[in-house]
Amino acid sequence: MKMRLTVLSFLVVVSMVLTACVQQVTPTPEPTAVPTAVPATEVPTDVAPTEEPKVELGPVLKIGQIGMMSGAMALYGLQQQRGFELGLEYASGGQKDDAGHWIIANRPVEVLVRDDEGNPEKAVQLARELIEKDGVELLQGPVSSASAAALTTVALENKIILMVDPAASFLITGQYFNPYVFRTSRTSFDDVMVIAKYLVENVGGKFTHIGVDNAFGQGSGAALDYAVKAYGGEVLEQIYAPFETTDFTPYIQQAMDTGADVLFLTWSGTGYVTLFQQLADLGALDAMQVATGYGDNASFAAVFGPAVVDQIGLNVYHYTAADTEVNKWLTEKHLEAYGEPPDLFTAGGMASALALAAALEKTEGDATGDVMITALEGLQFEGPKGTYFIRPEDHVCLQPMNILKLVNLDPGLDAQGRPTYAFFETVYVTAFDELKIPCTLAGDYASRCGDLPVP
Repeated sequence: MKMRLTVLSFLVVVSMVLTACVQQVTPTPEPTAVPTAVPATEVPTDVAPTEEPKVELGPVLKIGQIGMMSGAMALYGLQQQRGFELGLEYASGGQKDDAGHWIIANRPVEVLVRDDEGNPEKAVQLARELIEKDGVELLQGPVSSASAAALTTVALENKIILMVDPAASFLITGQYFNPYVFRTSRTSFDDVMVIAKYLVENVGGKFTHIGVDNAFGQGSGAALDYAVKAYGGEVLEQIYAPFETTDFTPYIQQAMDTGADVLFLTWSGTGYVTLFQQLADLGALDAMQVATGYGDNASFAAVFGPAVVDQIGLNVYHYTAADTEVNKWLTEKHLEAYGEPPDLFTAGGMASALALAAALEKTEGDATGDVMITALEGLQFEGPKGTYFIRPEDHVCLQPMNILKLVNLDPGLDAQGRPTYAFFETVYVTAFDELKIPCTLAGDYASRCGDLPVP
């Protein structure tokens, strides 16, 4: 049986123009007096030259960025960091202070990057230190959905905005929601709504799921169950494995024993390579349709083999699929700075910076949590993927998603010897508001969903 691999991903412009107004006064002539002539070449020495007055900048705005900068998903943390920095550059219009900080809403911005190593307890510790010792006024990140869920409490305790990206679990703006938590990352539901329809209609209606045993995997599993049922299918079994798993054999065998048409995978990091190798060794790629994500560019060829070519799947961001002016700027800047195109979560880091910058312009630089909430709720802005909209009810960020066709596993280099990562043809890019992402608020916040769809 020919394997068709369908894929899901898990995985700003403000210009400061300084102007000076010079008032011109026409002197009143004195008819009874004749002034002494001054030669045209002489300039009175007691007249100072006119200078443009400098606009006084506000205090430095410190943003604490927490990401996984080491370990299995360090690549994602790097993408987050690079994208956020480029987003600040774009939003500032290239304006810096004397210390080299990008200027947003008349405030120089300093980003303090911290590595949580994917550990929720460490993420909380770092966030509290950033707030209490370093004086940060905003938090951004992290990679790990488990860390993001833990950080929601810190945001509430300190009434400080947490802008989540790239963590994807819908629980962050669902079960763990509070008014200080926002996201520019997509949710697990973005990952499954479109692709579930494709699989049910073209492959079969019986699914099983292998996911990483954390907030990301469990959130994805719940979203898959909702999406598959919405299109008439059924998830037969949810199977979760620890992130440190190296032998996936029992989990794969359990999935095969269900008799499902489709095996859906939710994983991240280097474990993907081992998982796919063992799927092939056990014959799972022949026994059922395997569906997962088109991930980052750097490890793409190591994960997917020739059997995947010509298959269609879903993707969060690929620079070749986003036909926007912001993405063109991002791609050119990234190539210039790093010698390769932007990657899977670079766009998300940039989107976070653009959203925060747009809100800060509204608040005139006031980063106080309660003030920023008003500026962020209902915010619509243009980013790398196109239009983004932060839903006021639950702070979910609606955004375009991609359906791509894999056509080349070895796309080669450009004329300057840089990798192109041109793996895909673009099949379809959704409108930002096309997917009917459900509102998953719970408890005291459930009533905020209003007329939005709920799972």
